[in-house]
Amino acid sequence: MRALIVAFDGLVADTLNLRADAIESTLGTEGNAVAADRIRHALPGRALFETVELLLGSTDPTLADVVTLGAQQHISQRMAQGVALTPNARAWIDAHQSAGARLVLRADSVRRDVERVLQLTDLESAFTMVRCADDAPRIRSASTLESAYGEITRRLDASRVSTGRTAFELGNYAVAVAERYVSIVHSALDSRPSSSITSLHQ
Repeated sequence: MRALIVAFDGLVADTLNLRADAIESTLGTEGNAVAADRIRHALPGRALFETVELLLGSTDPTLADVVTLGAQQHISQRMAQGVALTPNARAWIDAHQSAGARLVLRADSVRRDVERVLQLTDLESAFTMVRCADDAPRIRSASTLESAYGEITRRLDASRVSTGRTAFELGNYAVAVAERYVSIVHSALDSRPSSSITSLHQ
C-alpha cells in the first residue's frame, strides 16, 4: 500500500496568506514591522511559534509568545468561518483515495483549526492519519516538522507500510526535512494517482 504524506497548509488548505497576515498584523501591533514576503517564506514547515521565533530571533522570548498568542487567536477566528481548499486539492484527494493510497495529513496549523476545516469540507474520513503542529510537546531542541515526520514514520512502520512513501511539501525547508524520511518529495499536487512530477532533491 502506498502512503502519501501531504502538507495541509498551502497544499490542501489555502491558509498561508491567512497565517502570514495574522503574524504581520500582530507584529505591527507590537511595534515590530516584518516584510510580508519574509513571513511567507518562513511559514512552510513551521508551527506558528517557530515562525515567530525565527522572525524575531532569540532577543525577546516573551514578545514571541505574545505575538504567537495574538496571531493564533486571529487565525482561529478566521478559520472558524471557513477556509478554501487549494484549487487541485479535492481532485488530488479523491483520485488517490480511489486508487487505494493511504493518505496522511501533516499540518503546521493546530489541531482544532485543522479538524474544523476538514469538517467543513467533508474530508474527515479522507485521511488515515492527521499530524498537527500541537500534537507533541513544545520542545525548542526539535522542530515540530521533524517530530511530525518521526511519528508518521513510526506509525507507518507499525502499520507495515514500509514501501511507496511519498511526501508533498511546500518550501525548501519542508522539502529538505521530508527528504530525510522519504525518498520522493514533491512540491506540488498532481490529481493523477501516477504522478509524473519530478522528485526534488535540493
